[in-house]
Amino acid sequence: MIEEARRRARRRRHAYLAAAVAAVVAVSVWAILASAGSGPGSKAPPGFTIVKAQGPVAHAVLRYDTGAWRSTDVATGLDRPAKTAEEIWYDRKTGLWRDVFRIDGRVKSELSGRCTPSPERLPCGADFPLRYLEPYPLPPAGYREAGRGSFRGHDVVWLEPREGLRTPANVSVSRLGLDPKTRRILVAQSFHRGRLAGALVVSQGPDLAATGVHFVITSRRSVPVTPHADFDPWSGLVYGYGFPAARPTLGRPPLWLGPRFRGYALRSVTSGVYRPLPGDGRAARPMPFVRFYYGDGPIIGIEELGRSRPYFQKQGPRPGSVERTGMTLARLSRGGLVLRVATDLRFPLTAKNAVALAHALRPLPPGLNTLPTLRQQ
Repeated sequence: MIEEARRRARRRRHAYLAAAVAAVVAVSVWAILASAGSGPGSKAPPGFTIVKAQGPVAHAVLRYDTGAWRSTDVATGLDRPAKTAEEIWYDRKTGLWRDVFRIDGRVKSELSGRCTPSPERLPCGADFPLRYLEPYPLPPAGYREAGRGSFRGHDVVWLEPREGLRTPANVSVSRLGLDPKTRRILVAQSFHRGRLAGALVVSQGPDLAATGVHFVITSRRSVPVTPHADFDPWSGLVYGYGFPAARPTLGRPPLWLGPRFRGYALRSVTSGVYRPLPGDGRAARPMPFVRFYYGDGPIIGIEELGRSRPYFQKQGPRPGSVERTGMTLARLSRGGLVLRVATDLRFPLTAKNAVALAHALRPLPPGLNTLPTLRQQ
């Protein structure tokens, strides 16, 4: 179901960032590295100021080897795993942090914030993703030490759930590999029914010197960031219904699948805006969207974003490809628009179905104002 797809999207963001922002006070950080143009010689945008890190700044790259993300070439149908990586920074003295998630090198999401530093706790009381920057607490709750081994040439101490790796159906567990010296997590492996299902590999070097890192933060009074556990990436404020409202929303004609696609009739067309979170680091201007829903349920939902996008859709996939997540979520770029697709399993997003959907997209005709199948509220 579409609603289930939305719940999965919320759970994914929760897994990566929810605990990291549970105690966040927003600072609207949108740049961090001096080498990226945020150094003392750079000029801050209106309403922002450049703050030098107090350091040391922890930095890590998380690479996901789960098979959850795939990329399908629209022209050839060639399907391959997509490379996914998450990069995080954390200034221990100021509590400033930044998180960037990339798929095939494209920035899908970027968000930053500030938490209250504490020498006794993980940053922000973190679970994901900032937990990977600090030593893992020992003895671990719910885990047992399962001996020493190696992973990709690194010595590791393996931690396994106390009940073991073999689990009932539809239950997955994780095994952690810690660096014996630093106790930081080097790998987190997921097991299903005792078999390896995927892994998260953490690359972390020495802390960065404070002299090389700067943050760009808002000059305005801080306000709380909405926790990601409560944030629905298919939310937004809907203000318009039907073709006439949707047509001018994105500054160019939106794309649709026609009155009917694979037997599913177009049931709803809505327009609206997202509002940026404080940690998004941009001016509080609305970010418009258009949505098309096909079939009862609906079966297929398509959301389209223009040049101004929320933090969780900074860049779309490279044109000519469809990025798929599981069997119910996909994204693609077309003519300056980023399209998000969510389906239920009556129309699974296999590589073949994703290509068929991409080929069926075309601009909304200028003279069309309504259809008999539309339900406008």
